[in-house]
Amino acid sequence: MPVDRGAIDAQLREIGEGEHWWELREFRTLPHVLEAEERIRGLVLGKLLLSRRPRLRPARRWLVVATDERLLCILQERYARRQVEVRRDQISRLEHGPRVRSYQILVESAGRRVRIRIPKKDAVRFSAALTPLALQNALAPLPPEVESLAWIPGLTTVATLPGFSGIVSKVARLSPPAPPAPGRIEQLEAAVDQLQADVERLQQQVEFLEKLLDQRSSEAMLHARSPLPETSLKTRP
Repeated sequence: MPVDRGAIDAQLREIGEGEHWWELREFRTLPHVLEAEERIRGLVLGKLLLSRRPRLRPARRWLVVATDERLLCILQERYARRQVEVRRDQISRLEHGPRVRSYQILVESAGRRVRIRIPKKDAVRFSAALTPLALQNALAPLPPEVESLAWIPGLTTVATLPGFSGIVSKVARLSPPAPPAPGRIEQLEAAVDQLQADVERLQQQVEFLEKLLDQRSSEAMLHARSPLPETSLKTRP
């Protein structure tokens, strides 16, 4: 059963948001996506990046919703709805912080990594909505015998699996990787952001040229189909 619109409006007022969100198609699907007792903590428009490969087309904006139970990403297409969600008890790592041109949110769960880019102007209000999800991650520390191996990605999730204690002695001989050179990560992130911007700008130029060619082609076809003007023949006296 869909959640009543009045209940959603009340949640919007509670977090200081207005009813203008109903103008988005993605937001109008929320009554059918939210659970009865689920409450909205924050929402924003952003780009969802499921891989690190450069995009050939500009990334579309998703509706990103943080509730008290999960993180939701919704994109309404012409004939279908795309939805990516990570529940609070499945989150093994949640980090967020500023980048060169945007604000990034990184969410990791078993077998999945989701990166979300949002405008910096929306970072303050939306990062506060992530607090309940981040607290859940903080309340599940590693066992004392493997705290020194916390540098291994995904270890928090693996530690909850049966039989994990039997392999602790094998991985205890591992040592943390050498830290990267100062500023190296920032340089790589800036290079990736610049590459993405160049690709998006090139795509926009290609789309402009395609539209221009289509327009010129249509004009040429209309000119070819138009009848020739009638000329009056003058006879000599």
